[in-house]
Amino acid sequence: MSAVDTVSSGALRHLRIIDLTRVWAGPLGTRTLADFGAEVIKVSDPRIPLSRVGKVNDKLNRNKLNIALRLDKPEGRDVFLDLVSVGDVVIENFRPRVMRNLDITYGKLLEVNPNLLMCSMPGFGLAGPYSEYPAFGSTAEAMAGINSMIGYVPDRPLQTGLSYADPVSGLNLVNVILAFARRRSVTGKGNFIDLALADSPLGTLGEFFVANSAIDYKQHPNGNRHSQYAPHGAFRCFGDDQWIAISITNHFQWERLKVEIDDSRLENPGYGDLSGRKANEGAINRIMEEWTSRKDAGELMEQLQQKGVPAAKVSNNLDVLNDPHLNEREYFSYLKISEENIEKYDGQAIPGNQKERSKWFPMRDLGEDSNSIVMEYLGYSKDKYLSLLEQKVIS
Repeated sequence: MSAVDTVSSGALRHLRIIDLTRVWAGPLGTRTLADFGAEVIKVSDPRIPLSRVGKVNDKLNRNKLNIALRLDKPEGRDVFLDLVSVGDVVIENFRPRVMRNLDITYGKLLEVNPNLLMCSMPGFGLAGPYSEYPAFGSTAEAMAGINSMIGYVPDRPLQTGLSYADPVSGLNLVNVILAFARRRSVTGKGNFIDLALADSPLGTLGEFFVANSAIDYKQHPNGNRHSQYAPHGAFRCFGDDQWIAISITNHFQWERLKVEIDDSRLENPGYGDLSGRKANEGAINRIMEEWTSRKDAGELMEQLQQKGVPAAKVSNNLDVLNDPHLNEREYFSYLKISEENIEKYDGQAIPGNQKERSKWFPMRDLGEDSNSIVMEYLGYSKDKYLSLLEQKVIS
């Protein structure tokens, strides 16, 4: 049985999106919409090749058509306006001045499509003292205060390693587009949405703002330890760079863990409650790692989970690709890159009426769909299309 409930062409099959986004947050959001059947037309600059280094673009631009179009040329801007006139949504994540300089702001686009839904995703929003600052997920998470709370020593905060603001903003984009598309279906009216990259991670930190305003509490880096659970962390296992994460959240789990470890030192009466374990966390962790270091991480995860102890092997990318649970759930997607080459990619974590997996396609080459978009969607003549090619407005 398939892991997701699908319909023949996806729940969003009637939505056409003009995608101007770059890097990660925007492309992730538009790819998710494409996975659910939205027709996403990616507008690329013909002077900038779509890099396949590391496969980042490949994984973020599947299921999208591609037109290579010079927006900085008057003729290219005219093509773009024609494209907007037959679209439903425009999404971009440039700095605010870019769309102004190109004269394709929301107000201008409304002249050709009065019901247009548009979302801008600048780093710090369209207004304010930081609005023209460039931003990436790694800097946005720092501005949000996330990095000040993670790390192993107080004087050296750490980045998350996954540019946390990017995936959160990408998923927020999906939510906001669906909400406003539904509103438009009821009212017939479009909307403009300012979705700042740096704002998205702030929405995940509410309890820390409340605690600080109420009692002047500040969260400091605490490694893998937890303020309310102990033991809690990642413990070395047998082999090179093999680890297991264990999180004990109640007395039942602690008692079960002690039985599995079977070490008399853990019978210390002082370890019987949370406060005692927190006070002796270092000693407990050392005893646990003596035990885990002799165990295979995957086998130990199975052993502990069967006893009701929350535990998980710390997987690398190859472990995840080969994970039997994810593969049985058909999480991964297989995209045919060429006749001889089929590649395995992450699937779609959101269940629902996705586009049929058999109809998913890999990232298009730069300008691969320029011809069909200009001549079929916009109704341009062949002579006009060839003229645009000759002027290098389109490629």
